[in-house]
Formats: sequence, C-alpha cells, structure tokens
Amino acid sequence: MVTNIDKIFSANATSIWQFLVASGQSCFIPPHQRQYAWTRQDITRLFEDVVRGIQQIVQRSDTMNFVGTIIAIHDTNVGSGHPSPPGVPPSKVMTIVDGQQRISTILMFNIALHDLIRRKMVQFNSREEHHLRSIVEISDLLLTDLRKTYSIDTQFGDGPHRYYPEVIRAYSDRWSHNEQEAKYESPIARLIWEYLLSCDVEDTTQFKFDSAGQNGDWLDSHRTLSDAFQVVQSQVEGLCDSNRTEADFPNLSTAFKQSDLLKHICGESIDEKLKTYMREGTEDSDFDDVSCLLRLVVFARYLNHRVAVTIVTARNENDAGDMFESLNTTGELLTAFETFTPRVIQGETLGKYEGSPSHKKIVEIETYLSRFGSGKRKEKITSEMLIAFALAETGFKLGNNLADQRRYLRREYNSPTKSDDLASRRDFVHAMAGISGFMNSAWNYEEGNLLRFWPLQVDDPGAQVGFDALKRLDHTITVAPLARFYQRAVDSSRSLKESLTKEFIEAIKATVAFSMLWRGAKGGTANIDNHYRAIMRAGIQYAGETRPPLARRPPDKSSELSIENYRRALAITLKEKGNIANKDAWVAAMSRVEVYRTSASLARFLLFCASDDTVPDADNCGLIKAGRIGVNPMLTLGQWNDDAYLTVEHIAPRSKNEGWHEDIYSNPVLVNSLGNLTLLPQAENELLGDKCWSHKRAVYRLLTTKTPEEFDLQAATLQGIGLTLSKNAVTVLNNACYLGMCESIAMVEDEWSAQMIEERTKCLAGLAWDRLALWLQL
Repeated sequence: MVTNIDKIFSANATSIWQFLVASGQSCFIPPHQRQYAWTRQDITRLFEDVVRGIQQIVQRSDTMNFVGTIIAIHDTNVGSGHPSPPGVPPSKVMTIVDGQQRISTILMFNIALHDLIRRKMVQFNSREEHHLRSIVEISDLLLTDLRKTYSIDTQFGDGPHRYYPEVIRAYSDRWSHNEQEAKYESPIARLIWEYLLSCDVEDTTQFKFDSAGQNGDWLDSHRTLSDAFQVVQSQVEGLCDSNRTEADFPNLSTAFKQSDLLKHICGESIDEKLKTYMREGTEDSDFDDVSCLLRLVVFARYLNHRVAVTIVTARNENDAGDMFESLNTTGELLTAFETFTPRVIQGETLGKYEGSPSHKKIVEIETYLSRFGSGKRKEKITSEMLIAFALAETGFKLGNNLADQRRYLRREYNSPTKSDDLASRRDFVHAMAGISGFMNSAWNYEEGNLLRFWPLQVDDPGAQVGFDALKRLDHTITVAPLARFYQRAVDSSRSLKESLTKEFIEAIKATVAFSMLWRGAKGGTANIDNHYRAIMRAGIQYAGETRPPLARRPPDKSSELSIENYRRALAITLKEKGNIANKDAWVAAMSRVEVYRTSASLARFLLFCASDDTVPDADNCGLIKAGRIGVNPMLTLGQWNDDAYLTVEHIAPRSKNEGWHEDIYSNPVLVNSLGNLTLLPQAENELLGDKCWSHKRAVYRLLTTKTPEEFDLQAATLQGIGLTLSKNAVTVLNNACYLGMCESIAMVEDEWSAQMIEERTKCLAGLAWDRLALWLQL
C-alpha cells in the first residue's frame, strides 16, 4: 500500500506572531513533556540572535532568524489533560510535542516587553508634541499585538476570565470562563495569568512573578521559570540602557539617517516628524526615553515578525514522537519513560491518577531520574534503567534506540493480558519502580544521601566489595537479576525481611563470583551478557537438570525467583558454556590471560580475593598461602577504598628495561598476568616506576617493615645498592604506611623471572578461586 506522506504530517514556515495569534489557536503541553528548563545561557543566546538580526537589517532589509521546528498535534479534545467543560477549550488546540521551551521563552519576552513598554509610554500619554503622540500610537498598537500572543480573547464573559493563557499544561491547568473551574498552576500558565490580572491595574511598577505563589509552596519548576523570567526582564531592561554601544544594538539615530528601520521590520511608515526627531533631537531631555521605547518596539517587532519557525503538524502522538526523534537530533529528546507516563495516567483514568499506586511509583522513578538533571547524562541513566527493566520483566533484550524503548513500554503495558486488568498494569509500573529503586540506592548510589542498598541492611563485607567491583566494571547486565532479589526483599513482610535480605546478599556474591571467574578466565566479557539474558528469559536446561527463568514474566514459561535456582544456573553456565568445571581449569585459563589488559579493576579485585586472610608462604618465597580467619582481612570496604591499595603495580615493567630477565618478555602474556601484579598507593607506584628489580625489591622491603627501627635499618641499605632518592621520593617513603601485600614479593632473594611470575599466577588464581567458588557453592 502506498502511504501518502502528506496525510501523516504537514509542515509550514511561519513567523512567531502568525503562529501564536492564529484564529482561536492555543498551545497545550502534554503531561510527558519536561518542565521548563532553559538556562540563562539559552535565553541570552536567543536574545543575542535577535539583536544580531536587527543589526543586519540595516544593511539587508530581508534579514530574518530561524529558531527551528515546532512539532504539534491538532487536538481540540485535549485528550491527555484534565477534561474541561464542554465548549470551553479554544477552537484550535495544538498539543506541543517539541518546542515548548522556545514558545515559553518567547512568551516571557513578549510579557516583559509589554510590561516595560506599558510603563515607559505612561509619561508621554498626556504630552501634545507630535513626535511623542506618534511614539505613543506605535507603542499602543504594539501592546495590542503583544497581548494577542500570550492571551486568547474568547469574546465571552466579563472580567479576567474572558481571557485564556495562550499556553497551559496537562493536569496543572484548565481553561474556563468560570472562576471556580479555571485552574492555572503550571509555571508558564501561572505567569501569564498573573500578568493578565496585574496589567489591567494602573500601575507603573515592574511586574514581579513570585515563584512561591500565594501558598508559598511551588515546586522547583516554578522557581526555574521565575529565575528565567528575571533573566528575560533584565535583557529587555537592558535595551533601554543609553550607554549601549552600536555593537550591542543599532544606533537608532544613525539607523534613521540611513534607512527606515521600522518599515523594514513590519512594513509600517514612521511619522516624518518622529524620524526627524530621531535624527536631530539627541540633545533633547526626552531623547533617551523615546529611544528606549523605539528600541523596545524594534526588538518586539523583529522577535515576533522576523523570527520564524517551521510548524510540523502530525496526525497523532506516535507519528509526532517518531518525527520528534528524527528532527530533534541536536536537541534534548524526551526519554521513553517520559512518553510512557501519559499511558500510565490513562490506565488509571484521568480523575483517579493522582494518589493512585501507579502515581506513587511514577513519582519514585521521577525522583531517581531527577538526580541527573537533564541532557545526555539523564538520557543515558534512563536508558540503562529501561534496558535493565525489560530484562528483569520479560527477559527481553532492549537496546538504546528511543523508538524501540517507547514501543516496548507501550506494548507490554497495553498487552492483551493487561488491557482490562488494572492490577497487572500497576504491577508493571511497580516493577519498573523496583529497578529504579535498586539503581538509586545501590547501583548509582549517591555518597552521603542514603545508606547503600536502603532500605535493606547489607552488612556482608564480601558482598559489599564484590558489588562495588561490579559497578567499577560497569557490568550493567547484572542489574536485572540483582534488582529482582532486591525488590522481593524490599516488598516482603517484616517476618521475611531478614531471610530475603540474606538471599539478596547471596545473589550478589553468586553474581560477583560468576562474572569475575568468567571474565578472568576468558580475558574479557566473551558473550557474558547473553548468558545472563538466557538465565533471565529461558532459564537453564542441562543434563536433565532444569532451572526456570528469573524474569518476572518470561515468554511462555513460568518464573521462579530462587537463590538456589539462580546460583545453580550460573554454575552450570560456567561449566557448560565457559568450560570452567573446576579449580584446575580456572587456574590453567588464568595462566593464559593478560588480566591487566582485560581490566585493571578485575585484576585489582582478584588480588583482593587472593590476599584475603593469607600470609606469606615461608617455604615458597614470593607466594602466599591461606591463613586463619581474621589474620589479614582484605575483603572489606575499608581496605577496598584505602588509598594504600588504589593502583595496580607491574612488578616487572610492561616495557623491558635494563636489569630484567629476557624470558619475562619472550612470552607477551606474562607481564600483564596476575602473578606480575600487586597493589600500591599512587605515590609509591609512581616512585617505583620502571626501576630495576634490585631497586624495586629494596623499596618493597622498606614498605613492609613493621617497626620504626626496621624501617631506618632498611632505608640505610638503599644507598648501598646505588639507589639515589629525590627529595620527593624521601618524602613519599617517610610518609608511607605498611603494605602487607608486598611482603611475599620482598622475600624473593633470586631474580624476578618468568618462572616466578607463572608460579605466582597459579598461586593467586587458586586462592581467588577458593574464595569465589564458595560464593557459587562449586
């Protein structure tokens, strides 16, 4: 079937004024649109673009500015907002899909211009001079035009409710001629309405928009718009500054000598006496005030008649959303969650949404996402949340594409099984909030704001360190399975809270063990994400053993959230898909891997696991062995975050230097393998650098002395081996703490060799396995 593109959308270029004052037309901001968010920089850029255009018009009379595309839907029913009394909405309502920031800002400029022109012309109202009467007439006509841009005269009723704000927002606002029914509480509608009420009063004081409102309880969105309006007022007031240079704004006296500036802008002729006055009256006491009014007129006329937009009108919300994504490639796209919110509102029904279970969960999600402001960071975080949610919910592999994310949420929320089941829809939103809650309190934990894993108490040191290691690896695929256990514990009754929290802790440790063992043996991710997805979506079947999928609603299967099933599924995957059936296989694989090249964070975590409660092996210098519990606890957050173990140090430098065995560099794997690595503070690591083995060993011995006397004795030997220390090096060593992880290395008497690295790799890998295998119950 051939599709007629012109049936899907139409596009027309028009001036700002023509769009805003089109007969009976108004703008409606749907609920999923962001609140006003333009910054001082955004507003200043628009202002300066208009001034630049005015400067150019003197030389080129057809100059104009283009401020982009506005995408809208012609929607007289205002389907996604509070219903209004029949016949009350304006005759042509444009639902704004993209462009509300620009529209709101231009309306703020028009209000500020109207306010200032109204006040400035008062002083000339009773004057009889011909040129002054002329400027009053011009200003008066402009005030009428400006008012049409931000308000709609319905020609019905008396008093202020005859007029409607040009722009309203869903749920916050309602057009009505009836004072009891009219509602203007969104930032932009409240600003317009308050100005409509105030400008009818004979008052020459500047209009002030109070972000606190009558109740003193407005949201941040009102403060944001209030602050923006103050910026706009400041820019407009600045047009009247008599000290403005020609670079700031065209010199009107010069401009009227060269050309008819106002005629170029709006096609009007200027009274000859006014033109003469502007050319010759620079010494007159009224000149600055007249110039101010003309500047305001020139700016207002240009802004409204020479600033153009393309109005793209779509046939429905889906087409508008797809168009928005493709046309607004350089702007700030609405996330799939933001476009999903209206569907939740419709699911709960308009009148019952506020205070509903879905509303509560949507607010929780919004609260989490609001931490990341706006722009690319917020888009990324939202996308990560939705990808994890799709995997946890149905085992679906959702990508980063915005349209795909929108379709997934729409499809699953409106699936046949939910179409008449409000409880299932609420569960869907509840599950999404569970993902956001986990990411808020755990994955994207904000230091100092709340306890990690709140409201659960996770006090297992290994789980804490392991989870932080997953986060440092940016291993986001693990969010979905972990969030399932987290949310179950959060939602549980008091009697089950402790036991289910323990299962969540076990899930963390099992996930950490599987991921670290897999990535260590494979030297990379090696398709690990797909194995997690298989466990979530389909479960595991192996050698007659079946483990059900972990997703909440997997396709065509029943789900069972069980730590035993999850842990077993990971263990089977490690064995069947990873060929890591036991300790020997793991150690052999690690001996072939450049673990540092794979990931410094992975190498660091494995060194922690291997060193936990170990002691130097006196029978095998350079190696360590298991000690008693508590002899050397490394898997604690205190040690993990300690600067003493911050950086990974290559014992033999990555590039061969004098004093190192040739056999280390004959095998390219060895230098980046686990056995050639240790952990040091940043300063000590830089101090050791690429020095020879004898120098490094002497410093290791110094760093592992346990008494001041031993330290002084060892320090005295440094000069004996020809090691000259800089003043900075002396300071670093004098301030250094005891570094037990280096003790076994310092005990090596022979040269550091390939054989030593290979033996140490097997030793450390075996100890790391012993720790992690317990977490998977291997």
